[in-house]
Amino acid sequence: MKKTENKYDLHFLHVGKTGGTAIKSALSDYLVLSRYSLLLHSHETSVKDVPENSKFMFFLRDPISRFVSGFYSRKRKGQPRYFSDWRPGEKEAFELFQTPNDLANALAGGALQDAALKAMHSITHLRKYKHWYVTLDYFETRLADVFYIGFQETMDSDFSKLKVLLDLPDSLQLPNDDVGAHRNPQNLDKSLTPKAVAALTDWYAEDYVFFSRCKDFKTSNNGRG
Repeated sequence: MKKTENKYDLHFLHVGKTGGTAIKSALSDYLVLSRYSLLLHSHETSVKDVPENSKFMFFLRDPISRFVSGFYSRKRKGQPRYFSDWRPGEKEAFELFQTPNDLANALAGGALQDAALKAMHSITHLRKYKHWYVTLDYFETRLADVFYIGFQETMDSDFSKLKVLLDLPDSLQLPNDDVGAHRNPQNLDKSLTPKAVAALTDWYAEDYVFFSRCKDFKTSNNGRG
């Protein structure tokens, strides 16, 4: 493992819409620990950017749940916690598709399918997990460097385990408000038709393979990943 000032580097990869903002917010005052120097990265950093033999960690989320969250996050331009204006392709997408269900149903086929395909590539938070893991074969070569894998669905308990691994104070908590955690408002239409779910399951097929592999890896490593 690479050392920085006699401490091991530990990289946190921020996979979009998986709870990374909340994790980074909680860890931001603890970048220098007894054994580790924490490096909190942006969305653009992938596993391949982490030097070999340096440890890294990340959180994931069910790909379809992440799709819904990512759609609305970019629709509101990241506000109120952030503001990131739409790219040209995003503007066009949100003029055509008002809800995640609208986009996913169009992805399944019909007159707007080409526009839906373009939207899936244009809306930043809808990118596939391979943006971070590169390829499944490559990720397998880096398993020895995985320090921890958490999941948005079990974030509170997974963060509690991470605190123990990093010897962080038990009192440290994740932000619990929508702005601090960068969560979508609760009153949004998150419903998906069976047709939409089928289209998204097909679109994110590789993501589900990766998601399952990470679940298995976490289980085989006693909950640590």
